[in-house]
Amino acid sequence: MNEIVKRTLVTASGEELDIRTPYVVREVLTPQQMRVPLYINGVLKNTEELAELGLTVREYTQDELDAIFYAGLYASNPDLETRVRQYADMLDTLDLEPASSLDDIMTAIEASDTIADKVAFGLQAKTVYDAITCNLEFCGSETPLVDTYTQLAKLIEYLPQSDPSDPSTPEEE
Repeated sequence: MNEIVKRTLVTASGEELDIRTPYVVREVLTPQQMRVPLYINGVLKNTEELAELGLTVREYTQDELDAIFYAGLYASNPDLETRVRQYADMLDTLDLEPASSLDDIMTAIEASDTIADKVAFGLQAKTVYDAITCNLEFCGSETPLVDTYTQLAKLIEYLPQSDPSDPSTPEEE
């Protein structure tokens, strides 16, 4: 009878251990997440070292950053687009640039031969301007009055293109 009557564990070196041995001590390499510094002495690692970490460097122009920023504003508050478009249309009526000052706007309203009710037009422009300020506050601006003043030209520049087939977007005149 050649039945197996005993079982043992055998190490790589040939040492036998009881089959009921609860554990052995071994050095095991365990993958773990670690913080890997990206800067050495204040200098970003080179492209090859970043690639080994699965990273690349993306560079943005100011125009690209502006396009992303203003698209985010318009996406977060669709009413902002409506108000900025109204304001831009008013500037077009006055034949003024987006960066025109309040003095330029008042002078253009006073000098206009095509605006019948100049006071009403001025009040409407002020109302739309104030609505833009409220919309910027709704978008999270901590200084909406300053932001309206400093960003209005860029808000007009980065207005989303209206889709003529979409009835919810105002048509360009």
